[in-house]
Amino acid sequence: MIGLVDWDLQQSTNAKILIPNIEIMKLATYYKIEENTFCRLISLDETDLSSYEKIFFFSETGKNIPIPEKFLRADNVIYGGTAFTRNKYVPFDNEIIDFTIARPTIYKDFLKQKYQDGVNVKTIAHVLDDSYYRMYAGDKQLPVPPIITNKRCFIYDRIFFYNNWKEIIREILDRKPSRIIPIHPIICHKISDFFSLRQEPKISRNSDVVLEINIPLKDVNYMFKKYKQLFLADINKTSKVYLSLGGSFYSSFQYFKDFIYKMNLLYSFWSYNIPIKIMYIDPELGYTDPLSTLSNFVVQWTNNTTKDNKTLQERMHSRISKELEQKLREEKELLLKFYPNAMELFRHNYSELQERGIWVL
Repeated sequence: MIGLVDWDLQQSTNAKILIPNIEIMKLATYYKIEENTFCRLISLDETDLSSYEKIFFFSETGKNIPIPEKFLRADNVIYGGTAFTRNKYVPFDNEIIDFTIARPTIYKDFLKQKYQDGVNVKTIAHVLDDSYYRMYAGDKQLPVPPIITNKRCFIYDRIFFYNNWKEIIREILDRKPSRIIPIHPIICHKISDFFSLRQEPKISRNSDVVLEINIPLKDVNYMFKKYKQLFLADINKTSKVYLSLGGSFYSSFQYFKDFIYKMNLLYSFWSYNIPIKIMYIDPELGYTDPLSTLSNFVVQWTNNTTKDNKTLQERMHSRISKELEQKLREEKELLLKFYPNAMELFRHNYSELQERGIWVL
């Protein structure tokens, strides 16, 4: 008997949102068809782990780790998913599993239990009809699965723009899904990728898109001369288009440098009346962001600044707890120790920057 743990599902606090783990679906299908072995989705409350030949413990996001001690002590648990591999997908040793169609049948018992617990299963039962697809396993392109017409297709790849992604999207669209929904933020390292993405109307506009562009600040003005009208036509106050803070760097100085750069880039967008926002990217396991509280606060501020028009400095002293205010002050002082001129970043609001013109600190 094979046990399967969907860690992200176990940690979910929203019963109306259920995105099953694609590797768990593939494992369940593989063991049933190829190995004629019974599989079951198990909870963190499972008492006898030794009764399973193997337990696959998978996570796509890694949120709310640590893992329960009994799983860590067990010698039959296999960990997998991008949460355990620095956000890079590692193919199975048995490549047949990667090529197996991800079928959500294993989640039926979970839905049945939700129904018995009084949850309106209709709000999440659609997972049994939706399609689930990882485009690539390493350098290997995986075949597009069968897709039910007018049902959603979820894409699990963290690297979206790879090799012939456009041809893959065309093949998916030929099977007539209602929408294509990437479950991870779509990272655009090139502006051309962003606008190519926007030409695909079936890729949900509710998907988060991060412009992880690395353009020298001295060239920002040229970028807006070329793309300003396109940005203005695409990015409004409700758009889910972001710059990022956080992520994984090997030194505190790199976090400081990235914070300064991204804030300058943010203000440059705002100076052209383009209300882009900030998304915080959690560092991978083993990395520590010395500006995590400040960066997360900037996320909230960019989500609200076009409404109340406060400066970041004003927001930092506006109806927040003393504990949060102290932590923000400590991280701000740490940043200013290395970049004294960064104080200027805390003194401006959205409206003022619209009138200022191109921003470079």
